[in-house]
Amino acid sequence: MTSTSEALLALADGEVGASTLPPSVAQRAADAVTGWLGRRTSRRGFLVRAGLVGTALAVDPKGYVLRPGTAYAAVCGPGSSASSGWTVFCATINNGVNACPPGSIAAGWWKADGASLCGGRARYIIDCNATCSRCSTPGARSGICSSSCWSCSCTAGLPGTCDKRKVCCNAFRYGQCNQDVRQVGGVHCRVVSCTPPWRFEDCSTAPATDNRTVDHNSDKLPQGYTAITAHYIALGENGSVLGASVLGEVAVAGGRVQRYQRGRISSKRGTGTFETVGPIAARYVAVGAEAGRLGFPVGRPVAVAGGGRASRFERGRISWRAATGAFEVRAPLSGRYESLGAEGGPLGYPVTGTAPVAGGLVNRFERGRISWSAATGAHATRGAIATRYAQLGGEGGPLGFPVAEERAVDITPGPWRRPGAVALRRSDFQRGSLVLDPRTGRVTQQARG
Repeated sequence: MTSTSEALLALADGEVGASTLPPSVAQRAADAVTGWLGRRTSRRGFLVRAGLVGTALAVDPKGYVLRPGTAYAAVCGPGSSASSGWTVFCATINNGVNACPPGSIAAGWWKADGASLCGGRARYIIDCNATCSRCSTPGARSGICSSSCWSCSCTAGLPGTCDKRKVCCNAFRYGQCNQDVRQVGGVHCRVVSCTPPWRFEDCSTAPATDNRTVDHNSDKLPQGYTAITAHYIALGENGSVLGASVLGEVAVAGGRVQRYQRGRISSKRGTGTFETVGPIAARYVAVGAEAGRLGFPVGRPVAVAGGGRASRFERGRISWRAATGAFEVRAPLSGRYESLGAEGGPLGYPVTGTAPVAGGLVNRFERGRISWSAATGAHATRGAIATRYAQLGGEGGPLGFPVAEERAVDITPGPWRRPGAVALRRSDFQRGSLVLDPRTGRVTQQARG
């Protein structure tokens, strides 16, 4: 054993007081002691040995129940009772959200190798320790503050779930995360991830392993390694644009879906597995999500002209920009919109969703509208012509639906046309036309002839 390891273990066994180590040494000790012990013992053995009260970790022997867990043949896995001594998963007590709840911070982690829930990769478990917020001055010494200062209280045996592990009872700290926070309370709950925690939390890479926790789970967490899980891992899990998972994956008509803090991932055989994020995801849910008229996503969100984002679906698209919001353009209007250049085209972004009108459908945009009926198909009206069309009652007015795209009409057609002559702009409808003179901005209504 090296002199460093001997000193650390002496400290762990209580032979050296924390006050004898300068704070900088205690901070550096976190990675050293965690890595050294993690390579030589299980997590519980680690906790028995390590009575370290510096930033590295601290153990309260009265606050951690060292009793063997029993097998639990359910989704929550082994050691799911309060008597097992393990801490509850955050999703169980945090409305299904797999993240540290308010009043707690990531304070350390360990891993379990060969996890089926991670597709055979290592699975990481992050301890979310309580803050010492109930005391204005918790104390100068690093480690675990008095239980009277903790931001949560010790409970267990949660109703309505198989995850009945302890809540805010176990007073220890691994110490690889948020080392600048000198004192924390007991472990409030645990977060799980297939992505190393240092990629999305303020944590170091110092390892600790306990493979007995490989199948620990909660009925409020995803239950298997699926196409959705694989896609979420590829995005970066908690550190991705989606944030933490919310409850578990569920079946929907035609496929499966998993919710997250800032969106969802939808999966369907034949279309693929893709995320929808932020305002686009909110709009998608508002119009029925996978079971709605848009169907499943068929691609990842992309950046589009004008500083916005768009997601495509089986039967349409949703476009978003901060100035306009998120709105859908459903088929068959979406086909015409895309043929005109979509967000980067003459119409700009949608400012309403697809809505029914007498005999058809309509979408309004920043600079026009697209109208559709079974008899006429989908056609756009733009600019001043679209404004006048709306004033006349739009699709329900005297003109009816558009029957063609706007086109240029020469003022002096034929061989007498002068180079550079101004052309009129014309849109034809079921019962008439609108003609724009660009020189004056005036739009006149004409009968079909």
